[in-house]
Amino acid sequence: MRVKILKSISKLISSIFVIGLLLYSCNQKNTNDSVNSQLTGLSGPYLGQKLPGTTPEIFAPGIVSTALYERDLCVSPDGKEIYFTIRYRKWHKDKFAIIVVKQIDGVWTEPQVASFSGEHFDMEPYIQPDGKKMFFTSKRVPPGIDETEFRKRTWYLQFNIWYMNRTENGWDDPKMVSEEINGAGGALYASMTKNGTLYFTKTTPEGEFIYRSKFENGKFSKAEKLPENVNSQKVQFKAFISPDEDYILVPVLKAGENEEYHVSFRDKNDHWSKLISIEKTLNVSSGYVPSISPDGKYIFFQTHNERFTEYKDTYKDIVRMHDGGGDIYWVDAKLITDLNPFKK
Repeated sequence: MRVKILKSISKLISSIFVIGLLLYSCNQKNTNDSVNSQLTGLSGPYLGQKLPGTTPEIFAPGIVSTALYERDLCVSPDGKEIYFTIRYRKWHKDKFAIIVVKQIDGVWTEPQVASFSGEHFDMEPYIQPDGKKMFFTSKRVPPGIDETEFRKRTWYLQFNIWYMNRTENGWDDPKMVSEEINGAGGALYASMTKNGTLYFTKTTPEGEFIYRSKFENGKFSKAEKLPENVNSQKVQFKAFISPDEDYILVPVLKAGENEEYHVSFRDKNDHWSKLISIEKTLNVSSGYVPSISPDGKYIFFQTHNERFTEYKDTYKDIVRMHDGGGDIYWVDAKLITDLNPFKK
């Protein structure tokens, strides 16, 4: 009798296991189908998304802005490639990878890790206005440098700006930008004007400031620090210049915790306005990686709910921190350009 009962229990457990496996497979298929329905068959500019007005909207929910931590974004000048950075953890370490979606034969592909990324700490992709070069920030080891010694450097000295040339088959191998950009401190977050002036963040023991360098006669000139109207305190970083160089978006660290988006406008005589806070304009409390579409019509920006704290987070804090964490929004650039004091 006991043996029969044990056999019956065994059969019941086996049946439950099989049913559970079938249900899991069905649910997994439904989940995959749901995700794939968002990622395939899309056409039109900007992943087929409805263009925003002057009210910021999340960009490409479920495709670009997901439960992952998205950090920064750029669009190719022809509008057929979108690159963005995600942050994740692997083997207890923060990892950064550049993701790409492409429009091929009018249809957008699914997001995938860019061919040049995934192995190294890569972020902040940017394609210059003529589409011939891509710049990005990386902690990959420079040529001729011992990796062990390189990793011993202060964290900000491990960041350099790299670039790749466009070829018929995609991008060629990454190379470091010259010493005029990468020398004497860490270099991050490149953006460029139509006339070839590169803007970027320079990190040194004195702080983080915004610099620019003109590309003339096939090389970059000595980097120039922007005036105090832009570099108003010791921590300004990851600024993005408009294609026509008439304004710059600048995140500024406030109260030791949150970053606030600001804008400074430039007149024809290269005078910069004082920084104007656009935190309330964008309806965002914190974020630090803005960008502008190549045609200057749209502003992309990240908002995140991660808090820089020295104390232990509560469970709710941790859940909120990783529920999206950072998402990409976009808005009609008119919302910001109408603030220009030089046009009033």
